[in-house]
Order: sequence, then structure tokens, then C-alpha cells
Amino acid sequence: MCNALSCMPDMTLAYLPHRARSKPIQLPQRYMQQLVNAAWQLALRFGRRTTIHGLDRLLGARASRWERFVWLCTFLCAFLGAVYVCLILSRRYNEGNFQTVVDSTRYPVYRIPFPVITICNRNRLNWERLELAKTRFMANVSDALQLQLFERIIGSYNGMSFAKFSAFESLRDEPTAQLNHINFSLVVDFMTWRCEELLANCKWRRHVLNCCEIFSKRRSKNGLCWAFNTLETAEGKRMQLLDPMWPWRTGSAGPMSALQVRVLLQPNKQHPGSSIEQGIEVMVTEPYVWHKDPFFIPANTQTILEMEPTIYFYDNDTRAVGSDQRQCVFDNEHGSRDFKSLLGYIYMIENCQSECHQEYLVRFCNCTMDLLFPPGQYRSCRSQDLACLATHNDKLLHSYQPGEERYVRSNSEGMVCKCFRNCYSLNYLNDVRPSFLPAESLGNSSFVDLDVHFRFETLMVYRTSLVFGWVDLMGKHE
Repeated sequence: MCNALSCMPDMTLAYLPHRARSKPIQLPQRYMQQLVNAAWQLALRFGRRTTIHGLDRLLGARASRWERFVWLCTFLCAFLGAVYVCLILSRRYNEGNFQTVVDSTRYPVYRIPFPVITICNRNRLNWERLELAKTRFMANVSDALQLQLFERIIGSYNGMSFAKFSAFESLRDEPTAQLNHINFSLVVDFMTWRCEELLANCKWRRHVLNCCEIFSKRRSKNGLCWAFNTLETAEGKRMQLLDPMWPWRTGSAGPMSALQVRVLLQPNKQHPGSSIEQGIEVMVTEPYVWHKDPFFIPANTQTILEMEPTIYFYDNDTRAVGSDQRQCVFDNEHGSRDFKSLLGYIYMIENCQSECHQEYLVRFCNCTMDLLFPPGQYRSCRSQDLACLATHNDKLLHSYQPGEERYVRSNSEGMVCKCFRNCYSLNYLNDVRPSFLPAESLGNSSFVDLDVHFRFETLMVYRTSLVFGWVDLMGKHE
């Protein structure tokens, strides 16, 4: 038997030398030469078949070295020149240069809605309803001082419009907070001129119509007025449901071809202490515009309001650049930083400016005049806030664009409103021609006969597009 040690097999220790680190595998020189020759043959075949100018000469099989050198220099110069031209075109594309061209010279007027015609009596209130207003809104008040204060406050609304709040200055030292519970907007709505009190003898395209069926009361920065062809009111929207042609259009031009109306002024029913000149204010706007500065038309006149519309629009390719670069905003461009409008309204430059003006009212007095703006998220001014409006009235008189101060001298502080034009704009060039009526034709009444119509049956259309769009860029590269 063997023990543990004797039974083990013989073991011999062997020394294995350290294995050298393997070197990177190198391709044989013959294989590399074959690869170069194959690439050269491929280049020669490509050169014989290509249509690239000069490359067929450069890679021709029979070309000498000097000939290849000359064609190589020629090809490189042409290639670098093409790259340079492409960089120029790319820079022009990125600059977003625009060009405006005449898209149509005879676009028919029946293709556009007749404008919204808004009419306001410069003396806003029918003073004959003052006692009824006291009965309705001050029914439980017997204090003579409060009744007198109520009358003074409502009288200050007689000529009120945006930036015409100086009439409220007389209320500065009065205890107006005592009447904070009264909504004076409702009082003004109650005392403003009713349709049958203001409008008569309405005709549309020579057809006699009931004025109160085609005009509706609406708010604007002029206060409560009466508007024709509008969609801003519940009556206007209901009219659109009943009549698919509303807002109405006309294909005719010239006197008596569109809207005729007589505006009754009734000075005997106006505020007895009013110093406002007798007459009306007429606002001409395209649909969905909240406010535009009106025209003054004096009393006792036969007035022709002739309009020449023009369309300006940016085509869809201009959406490739930002609104700040094209200097206009599309009505549905909600993602733009320059999109600002009244609550519930599409983008229009007038709506942007109105919202900016309302924001300044809120900034100065922490409230807004709900008679002048559509319903929104801001608190309505109460009687105690009226003195604040008078204090800041001078700052509300002027509106500036950012950067305007570098070119226009300003002697007063104003509102800075960054508002670009809307990319589709229907503008009206208006010509107002009043002729005073002889006294014998007026009798004891005071009125304005208004004839609103287009000057021509066609209009100009201007289209703005990019000088270099992405399609032009591809075409130039080809």
C-alpha cells in the first residue's frame, strides 16, 4: 500500500516565458495597393459617366497629369464659388426679406363684408329719463345730498369715452364712496338713446327697413352706441343665424347704393348743462374689430361717407419667420409672443391696442370701465374710482410704439403698446363730406342725414411674400 505522498503522480514545475503583447494586425502592402487601384478604377468609371462639368475631364483615362491639374483647379474654383453663392442665398433666406406686389387690381367689393357702421350721439344720455333713473336705482334713498350726487355722477358720463375722463375731476372732493353700491354702467345703459330715439329712415340698397332690426346697441371705447352689420352683439349673432348673408354685402358703388340713415339729435332732451358740440361720431371698422377712432359729423348736415377699401395680406410662406421679423400677427397665431387681444377676440391691431389701453387703466386705478370694453377678468370701476381716472387722464391721451421715442419728440407721458398689424387687413380709406342743410328744411328738428357707400365696385389687393422662401432656396441650389 502507498501513503498519500507516494501515491501522487510525479509533478514537474515548468517555466513558461512571458507572452509578448500582440501587435496590431497590419494589412499587407499588396492588399492596400489593390484597394487603391480599385478606388481609382471606380473613380475613372464615375468620371466617364458623370454629367458634373469638368469632373469627366479630371478623371478621364487619357488625361495627362498637367491636364488633370488644370481641371482640378477649375473644378475646385467652381465648387467653392457654388458654396459661396449658397451661403449668400442662405443668409438672405434667414434675413427674411419681404416683397409686396399687387395681387389684384379689380377684386370685386361683393367679396368682402360691408363694414360695421357704428353711430354715437356726442351727447350720450337722454336726460328726460333722469327721474325714472332715480326711481329705479335710488328707490330707497331720500337724502337730497345723495340724490344730487347721483345726478352729478351720471351727468359726468354724458360725453365720456376713453381718455375723456376729465369730467370726473369735479367729483374729487365728493363722498362718492357712498354710492359704490350703484352700478353706474347700468344707469348709463338705462339713460342712453334708444334705437327709435336716435335712428330713422333707414334704407339698405334703396330698400326701406326698420332701423331697430338692422342696428343693435354695442359697447365701444366711445361708450354705448348703435352699430349696423355687426357681430359684436347678441342681436348681430342672432341675425347671422337667421340670415346666412349677414353681415351684408353690396356689389354696387356710388350714392344711395348701400346704407342711408337719419340720425336724430334731439337737443331738447339732452343734458341741460352740456357744452359738447352738437353732432354725431361715426366709426367704420372691419368685422371683429372692437374700436377705431371715429369721425365727427356736425349737426344739421347731409353727409356723404365714401369708402375705398384695400386688402393687405401676408401669404402662408411668411409664417416661416417670426411675427417680430415680419411685423404682423396672424389672427390664429396664439403661440406668438406678440399676440395680444381682448378676451374672446381674434388678433387685430385695434383689439391689441384696446387691450393694452385697458391694461393701463388697471395699472393706474386697479379697475376698468366696463362700458368701454367687453366683459373680462378685470374689476369694474365704482364711483369712488372715478377721481383716479381723472387724475391719470393725461397719461391715457397718447399711445406710442416701442422705439418711437428715438424719432418722435414727446412732451408728455403716454401708453407704450407693442401692437403689430394683423397679417390680413381690410382697410378703409374714408372720405367724409358734410353739407349744411338750410334752416327751412330743418324746422324745429336737428338731425344728420348719412349716406354710406363704396366709391368703386372694385378694390386693390396687395400680397406680401418672402423674397427667398424655402422652395426658392432649393431651386437656387439646383
